Amino acid sequence: MFFTELFKCRRIKYKIILLFAVIFILPLTFLMMISLNRISDVAQQDLKRNTGYALSLYRTALEDQLDTLRIRAKTVADFDLYNISTSGFTAATTLPVMQYELVRSGLDYIALIQDKSIILLEEGATPSEMLSRVVIPAMCHSSLTANLYILGDEAWFFAAARLTKLKTPETRHILFAQKMSRDFGDKLKRLTGAEYTLIYNNKQIVTTKMDVYTRRETGVNILKEGNSGTINIMGKSHYFIREAALASKISDEIKVEIAMPDSEYKRLEKSMKGDFFVFAVIGVLLALATGSMLSWDIANPINWLARLTTKVAAGDLNVSSAIERYDEIGILDKNFKEMIISIKTERELKENRMSELNTLFAISNAVNYFTDSEELLKFVLTHAIEVLDAERGSIMLLDDQTDELIIKVASGGRYRAFTSPPVKLGQGICGIVASEGKGIICNDGFKDTRFSNFDSLMPVEDIITLICAPLKFKEGTIGVINIVNKRGGGKFSDTELSLLNLIASQAAVTIENNKLYELSITDGMTRLYVHRYFQARLSEELLRARRYGLSLSLIMIDIDNFKKFNDNYGHQVGDKVLQKVAQTIKETVRTGVDIPCRYGGEEMSVILPETRDDEALFTAERIRERISEIRVPHPSGDLKITVSIGVASYPIHSHDRESLIKVADKALYESKANGKNRSTLAEGKNINE
Repeated sequence: MFFTELFKCRRIKYKIILLFAVIFILPLTFLMMISLNRISDVAQQDLKRNTGYALSLYRTALEDQLDTLRIRAKTVADFDLYNISTSGFTAATTLPVMQYELVRSGLDYIALIQDKSIILLEEGATPSEMLSRVVIPAMCHSSLTANLYILGDEAWFFAAARLTKLKTPETRHILFAQKMSRDFGDKLKRLTGAEYTLIYNNKQIVTTKMDVYTRRETGVNILKEGNSGTINIMGKSHYFIREAALASKISDEIKVEIAMPDSEYKRLEKSMKGDFFVFAVIGVLLALATGSMLSWDIANPINWLARLTTKVAAGDLNVSSAIERYDEIGILDKNFKEMIISIKTERELKENRMSELNTLFAISNAVNYFTDSEELLKFVLTHAIEVLDAERGSIMLLDDQTDELIIKVASGGRYRAFTSPPVKLGQGICGIVASEGKGIICNDGFKDTRFSNFDSLMPVEDIITLICAPLKFKEGTIGVINIVNKRGGGKFSDTELSLLNLIASQAAVTIENNKLYELSITDGMTRLYVHRYFQARLSEELLRARRYGLSLSLIMIDIDNFKKFNDNYGHQVGDKVLQKVAQTIKETVRTGVDIPCRYGGEEMSVILPETRDDEALFTAERIRERISEIRVPHPSGDLKITVSIGVASYPIHSHDRESLIKVADKALYESKANGKNRSTLAEGKNINE
């Protein structure tokens, strides 16, 4: 077996044996001694370089662990805890979130801190009695921090994030704690060959070193004091350095020891130095031949890998290697390829996370850009479909009167044109989600036993996969969001359900805030915009028309003989008349363009941006004619409604807000004076009934 491998030369160690077997037979030159001295220098430099590289990897691993903990703490502070802040941080509302995060992030301890010292709530095992006295004051001194502490004989990662969005005089922080695992550093040991030890007060806290019984040498004093030197580990000489684990971040007393075994160069120097002195000329020729062989067989592929690593260091991950070998170089090439795949995966995960955060941020800010609730829902749905890489979806809101889910918006292909009957709570997947308040993944699509089409005209056979999450606000569910068919035929995962739950949670807050805004600018009876909003929007539209040279028209509407409805039939009939007239106006004007308002009492108005006077007069006639067709049922007989309308336009009739209203109002009273139930354009132009 040995000689077979020797002559096949499939492993570098056998190639070296073959090389030195030839060198032992033939004399080497005196120059080889000089080469050996150079090898010794290179060995020292190589050992220090490798030791420094191993140290940088360990520090990077510590920083990555702290960064991960910091990001999770910040996310929980800004989203999870903020969402429940309005209900107060009680055990009932907060502990479930803390318990969930304890498991999800692999924590050992989590606590809610008030005023940098008081533990309000906590979950998990308390790390040490030093927690309240030392750690909490140090961690809560700023809005976001992460650090490493040695408590007793254990190393702990800590991260704290302040709940910055709270409008309270007290400061609150969320504190994460995670105990450093005993095998922390084992992967780096396999990668670099170095032994890693975390030291505090000259005692080994966490280490990769094993004794003869394969037990970790933790809790014992270090073998040798000093910041560098050589130590013996399991009978082998190692060069070690000791430096602060994370300079400027934690106590200088917490150090990391990197112990690197002597390099191959140094062992070769010791074994060959005495033998190579005698031989000279033939050794020179053999060295040249051997150097050429090594250059072709070893150096070339290593140089190739070095060029690839340089490209990767510059950010180019689209590299490939064509080395086909079975020795250590082949293993190095294989590990390099796996490292590229790992880096690509990590980059994709970070990009996906950034996309998720951008989506949540966009949804939370959407209320600042959309006044129309339907447009807001479309915005939320579009972002959810995009981030989940799906084909289509819908948002259903709960009707408080009937306890039924009603589709408000749908997106994706021909399904925008379909409507669905109301869905009762507990029926179908969406009804179950709304009733139980928990999301559902349905990767069997329409074949799932819980699925129902509710007698809808919409075909269901092409619903292959479905994911549904509740829109939860405070303690209740206000609706659901449905995402259908992952692109490429894939299936939805638990991770995507968690993401949709986050989106739905943020969307519910945004939707409720939008409802509050709508209530502040709309009239409760007619659902038209209030007088204050009318004045503000008319000023804005006049400014825009003046800046871009556009037309703007104003319609003023007054219900004829409205006092008669109240006096003769009662105020309930009068209210119904107002509601029917307002609804007819909203259905007649352009949705999302024209602005229907209640000016006051029985008088209403419509702002028509980018509309000439003749176009506005045509719209006014359409409104008048449709209102004249309204019939209000009454025991004495159906009641007929008519209106008188006045129309004025910028810049023909006026150049400012007050005079434009005055001119339109004057045209309205001309309609009244000329017999009512007619539309009149300012300056005497009018259309009779």
